Amino acid sequence: MEKKDLFLGADTGGTGVKFVVTDSAGDILQRGEVPTDPDNITTSMQRLKATVSDVLGGDPGLPRLAAMGLACAGIVNPGTGMLGRSPNLPGWEDRNLAEDISKVFGSIPLALANDVNGALYGEFRQGAGRGCRNLVMIALGTGVGGGVILQGELVVGTHCGAGEIGHMVLDPAGPPCTCGGRGCLEAWAGSTGLLRRAREVAAEGNPKSALARLVSSRGQALNTLNLAELARQGDSTTVEIFKVAGIRLGQAIGNIVNLLDPDRIIIGGGVAQAGDLILDPCQATVPGLVLAREAKNIPVVTAELGPLAAAVGSACLARETGRPD
Repeated sequence: MEKKDLFLGADTGGTGVKFVVTDSAGDILQRGEVPTDPDNITTSMQRLKATVSDVLGGDPGLPRLAAMGLACAGIVNPGTGMLGRSPNLPGWEDRNLAEDISKVFGSIPLALANDVNGALYGEFRQGAGRGCRNLVMIALGTGVGGGVILQGELVVGTHCGAGEIGHMVLDPAGPPCTCGGRGCLEAWAGSTGLLRRAREVAAEGNPKSALARLVSSRGQALNTLNLAELARQGDSTTVEIFKVAGIRLGQAIGNIVNLLDPDRIIIGGGVAQAGDLILDPCQATVPGLVLAREAKNIPVVTAELGPLAAAVGSACLARETGRPD
């Protein structure tokens, strides 16, 4: 039998399972994506196994697979293996992922994490957080997720709900959030919130403005990259939308720094591609809110690993879980 020296890391979303296979040094030997069946974890895992089977030694038993890591959108209990609320994976909710995975991949060491925790751990080990012990990641996607590492360990919390930075309330009278509350960071800095505000501003202003024309022409296909492109062309209205989002992000970071005093803050997710449009006002806001003089200029950096961050982080967790004594 071949040496068990390879590690599988996977990141499951509502439409796809991104994955990497790494060696014991963390080098990626295979990467890819298979379709998710949001109603059936077994089908999804069988697709993944079939795709990675050759590099992992083939059936039976995938002899080179030393351990597996899985990051999953939703409330993940890494101790029990249970997945709680996960709106994009309705058929996976309230199931023991560890048991389901073992039925496909066998009894191998398994590491489970929330998707943002997985991404944060990838950045911690192999990305923008290398060399740090205390990190916070904020993922600006459709919504806003978060994760925390303190003294080199992921903070999960008593009820596995730690790191929900997107639902930090910044203004109880603020815009509605998808969680049902109002004034959460997500309502300003997630793509859903940004696009909602762009449509509001376009409807309230000059129908011939550049923003109104963009909103009309793109319709439901409008995305934050469209807005960022318009802002970079000098449209002041769109610049202001990103500025407000950046200020709100800075307010959240100020609160986080006062509470946790991390080494740095990592910003990831698709909205982060707006770059300085959102990061400049964010970084300008933070120092005025931070109490400790030494922490006022805390580095706020963009993530390095891109869409594979959570898969890479899962593989890192797998290596640490499955490394022989």
